[in-house]
Amino acid sequence: MKVFATVLSLVSAAVFAVLCGLLVWRDYGLWVIAVSAAIFLALPISSFLHELGHMLFGAMCKIKAVPKFSPFGASCCRLIPKTDKNLRARLFFTAFGGIFVNLLVGTAIVFISVYTPAPVWLMFLVPSNVYLFVLNLIPVWFNSGKTDGLVCNDLLNNSDVGKVTVAVMTAQAQILAGKPAEQLDKKLLFGVPQIREDDPAFISLTELRYEYFKGKEDEAEAQKYKERLEDLKKQYM
Repeated sequence: MKVFATVLSLVSAAVFAVLCGLLVWRDYGLWVIAVSAAIFLALPISSFLHELGHMLFGAMCKIKAVPKFSPFGASCCRLIPKTDKNLRARLFFTAFGGIFVNLLVGTAIVFISVYTPAPVWLMFLVPSNVYLFVLNLIPVWFNSGKTDGLVCNDLLNNSDVGKVTVAVMTAQAQILAGKPAEQLDKKLLFGVPQIREDDPAFISLTELRYEYFKGKEDEAEAQKYKERLEDLKKQYM
């Protein structure tokens, strides 16, 4: 699936890059060389727009998305819930925001370039937006992390990973609202399905369990989860 997602996203971007090049060649001749270079350098802009989508959609539903931006690598967002209500829908909406913004920007530029007097060289932004849209739409777990499509799929289908993610975010929201970790509902931390240990939700859950037992002054259990957490971070973070 990883190979399929990568190839499909690259082929889709290449198709629009060729279309852009033909239109620019028709109207501007050799300026197509400069526009072709701009197409390759547009990825950071499209990546920024993608993360901005998460931030805007998150702000609309009380989820703070803090981006970790990498111009030519895998960017991501750390999500900070401001409420513990209806988190599954809120997280889905936030995750979908990046995909939607890339689709919106790409579609809008194609329409403007083709159907208005605007210069066609504006299409230099389209291939990278198409690339990120297709890549993130497909539910895949790359070495650099999960695509938005996979996150949305887990939340939409309420999979085991989705359940743990919502439980973790619920606990984090309550702690941020002032509830001590030791007063969390134990079902949030221990009444959830078992998932892969390299999943970010599992690592966050382990940290919450450590904080829970630390607050309870159960030194033996707290130490157990502290050591587990340190081991997980060494392996996967």
